[in-house]
Amino acid sequence: MGNRYKFSRRRIYLLFAAAGFLLAAAWVLHAVFTSTSSTAAIGLIFVPFYGLGGAILGCAVAYVGFALADVFAGRRAWHSSPVLFSGLLLAAAALFGSTLLLERNALAVALDPRAPPEMLEEISRSWIPLGRRNVDIALMKNPATPAALLTAVVEDGRDGYLVSLAGAHVNTPLPVLEKIAAGPIGYERMGGLATHPRLTPAMAERLANVGPGDFGSGVEYKLYQTYVLAALVRNPATPQAVFDRLAAREAPEYFLALAVLRSPRASCRQLAQTGSTGGEVLHSTAMSELKRRGC
Repeated sequence: MGNRYKFSRRRIYLLFAAAGFLLAAAWVLHAVFTSTSSTAAIGLIFVPFYGLGGAILGCAVAYVGFALADVFAGRRAWHSSPVLFSGLLLAAAALFGSTLLLERNALAVALDPRAPPEMLEEISRSWIPLGRRNVDIALMKNPATPAALLTAVVEDGRDGYLVSLAGAHVNTPLPVLEKIAAGPIGYERMGGLATHPRLTPAMAERLANVGPGDFGSGVEYKLYQTYVLAALVRNPATPQAVFDRLAAREAPEYFLALAVLRSPRASCRQLAQTGSTGGEVLHSTAMSELKRRGC
């Protein structure tokens, strides 16, 4: 006993806080470096905040442990304030765990391509206090999602990203796709529709017939070119006339120009013209493509 280290409760609190911080930081780093999103690196700025939350959680675990140890050692009564507060912490943890489990179970169903349509519709109506949007996104990406559910999301229209996912879904009825195309112009709402294999010429015309004046800022216009116009260029369902108009833009955004350069539909003239609209990267890409095609 004399040779053992004796830690004060303060040191144990610090130890649990440090462990909580490190575990939370490791979780964020794992999420960032395993993500396929191009913007995942932004998550690194949240490391201190999640770490602080982990440290607080670690202290809470130590607090509950000390309260229970004191009760069983006879140093505190069951109705004492620390014990009652510990009970509240445990109840909150149980509630959070149950809601997290509910979200995980719902997400598992929403992601399952073999799930019956009735079950997917039931999940869409279920009460999910945490992670509701993750479940909705999974439903919109599930190839088994029924047309009625996709239609309901477009009719609701409040979440542009969900509308975009519905616009890309193969089960979305044609009238619903036409409603997306006829709706407000926006990259978030229309990005999915621009990729749809059943895109009609009228839809493609509607998506492509835009200019800087249709947007509130230059940034929105650039994003629209990136997520909608570039997708139209890549979509085989886009009419050649629409493709030619997009390829003829004088100052296309980088990713729109790149989509033209990588398209097998682009002519040698279009490749040369697009390669001259940007910097060195576009120029060298165009030269490589021209050489590969023997232009």
